[in-house]
Amino acid sequence: MNDWLPWLSNTSPLPALAVQQLFHAAGWLALLSWASVSFVPVQDRRWRWLVCTVFWTVMMLSWDGLLSGLGLAFQTPGLLTLCLCVSAAWRDTRSSPARLFYTTRPTPVNALVWLIIAALGWLLVTDNFGWLPLNIYPTGFSPGIVWLAWALAMLWLFLAYWLDTGEWHVQAAGCWLLATGLFVFTRAPDGNAWVAWLDPWLWLFAHVKLLRLWWHQRSRSNHS
Repeated sequence: MNDWLPWLSNTSPLPALAVQQLFHAAGWLALLSWASVSFVPVQDRRWRWLVCTVFWTVMMLSWDGLLSGLGLAFQTPGLLTLCLCVSAAWRDTRSSPARLFYTTRPTPVNALVWLIIAALGWLLVTDNFGWLPLNIYPTGFSPGIVWLAWALAMLWLFLAYWLDTGEWHVQAAGCWLLATGLFVFTRAPDGNAWVAWLDPWLWLFAHVKLLRLWWHQRSRSNHS
């Protein structure tokens, strides 16, 4: 049973090498496609995603040093980032007006979401230097934190449907739930749940969003 469901045991095995390589390539393919899709001068959004995905796939297959270089410099995008980028592509190609990671007209996302992501990142950075009285990063190897995240994501998703909140709530909660499920079955990218949920790119993106919200609020105050 524990061989099939390793997260139920007290140990936290690392993902197989093939799994690490698969999600490393998938994560960077999704992130690079999302980052470059808005630069493609094509009106049809489906073609923009197709062009970017094919371009970066060919680059990864023809340039051996691309993935290894990205891994050495920036590590592997987390499963949450992967799910958010795939969700962005799905909603963008279906012409949905609401998205969390967007390439067209954005939907306002509560600043609290970006604040929580930024704060968690700073806690992990501070913990990495040993400046906290409690060790946060090792809890990512514990099954308990995974079950807690699963329950919170399910609750968030249920409330989003029940209260009929903004569509970005459903997208964010669904992506977090899916990322947690992928982690449960794959342990990608390195066996630690915090790495699966939060990577440096998502952390930096949260800071950019907070700065934009602050600048927008400041500009509105100056014009009022």
